[in-house]
Amino acid sequence: MRRMNLRDRLFEKNFVLYILGRLVSLIGSGIQIVAIPLYILDLTGSGTAMGIFTLLGMLPRLLAAPFAGVIGDRWNRRNIMVWTDFLRGILILILAFLAYKGAMGIIILFIVQAIVSVLDGFFGSATVAMLPDIVENEHLREANSVLGSVNSFSMIIGPILGGIIYGVLGIAMVFLLNGISFIVSAISEMFITYNVEFKEKGKLNVTKFLKEFTQGIAFIFNNRGLKYLFSFAMVTNFLLSPLLQVVEPYVLRQVVKMSAQQYGFVQTFFTIGMLLGNVILVVFLSKVKNKVLIVGGLFLELFMLLAFSILIFPNVLSNFTIWKFFWLTGIIYFAIGLFNIFVNVPISTNLQLMTPTNIRSRVFSAVEIFSQLMVPLGAVIYGFLLDRVAAHLLFLVVNLITIFIAVIFIIIAPYEVYEPKSSEMQEIS
Repeated sequence: MRRMNLRDRLFEKNFVLYILGRLVSLIGSGIQIVAIPLYILDLTGSGTAMGIFTLLGMLPRLLAAPFAGVIGDRWNRRNIMVWTDFLRGILILILAFLAYKGAMGIIILFIVQAIVSVLDGFFGSATVAMLPDIVENEHLREANSVLGSVNSFSMIIGPILGGIIYGVLGIAMVFLLNGISFIVSAISEMFITYNVEFKEKGKLNVTKFLKEFTQGIAFIFNNRGLKYLFSFAMVTNFLLSPLLQVVEPYVLRQVVKMSAQQYGFVQTFFTIGMLLGNVILVVFLSKVKNKVLIVGGLFLELFMLLAFSILIFPNVLSNFTIWKFFWLTGIIYFAIGLFNIFVNVPISTNLQLMTPTNIRSRVFSAVEIFSQLMVPLGAVIYGFLLDRVAAHLLFLVVNLITIFIAVIFIIIAPYEVYEPKSSEMQEIS
């Protein structure tokens, strides 16, 4: 057995602390994600209030993304993670105190949600950019898989605990546990050794901010491998994300008439598939080439979506009882989640490897902005089409278009999309 040198041990310690912090805070957030909507509905009974709360969880983060990208390439990323975790923890502990005293109103909850959303943006930008700095390049794909496993596990266990804790102990305990989880996460991150220094850029003003953020966008389109990956990710995100967020719930709830519990379990099957996919990548497929994973995973995922498209055709659907359809759909969605990981982890890893550390936060902030903007745009279009086109036909046509685009991508994509060149990992000036 090879004896680990000091560098290996250091990176192992850093990664363990990084993952520990993510696990604790994600479980806490998962508890709160389920509990707060229940609390808002119990408090107001208003769908509008729920919509506003959801919007405040997304829009401030999106607006903060350009600033988070620039700051993430100027300041120590570990410190950004530590301070944003501490601040989120303190804010949520204040909510716990107010809820305990019976003094928390819906407006206070909205204000804190907006602030936390901004902090989420700064934390996320620093986190994704920092990982390649604390993990060796040859282990980065496995590191992303471990991180994905933590995310998936948290998405499963957090909501389960959230429903139980809110139902038994109330919203104050939910806030208390989540606030503590952020504080524990921050303490864990304080012990990460991170000494990456960036070149002095001087005082930040509006002109310099705009210049530095546009550098991140320009870097994407001036790098051939990044440009292909970015373009493919944006197009498929535009096509598939709204399909699964708008059309799929409509089909399962309105056409198939699944119960809310059945629908929730279908989503859980998807998450379990993602969890298993990450485990398989680390344990069994760590030596498999990126191209094999991306191409194989992509077409297997699209094949499963195509199978679901056929399954919801009226003449096919009529052959199944609701429970048979539920189990078949659960298996399909489990497989989609599993194969999705085979695509997303190598692509995310290659995006990290292709981007120099001194511009990585800006690049990933730009990716987040464009990918997030694609979803509401697609949702509006699909919502419009649902009123005019049968859902099963829309599902099938979108999948066929996506398969066609995937084939074109595979044919024309340069080799560096799958195996980044070392010259692409150098810092820019």
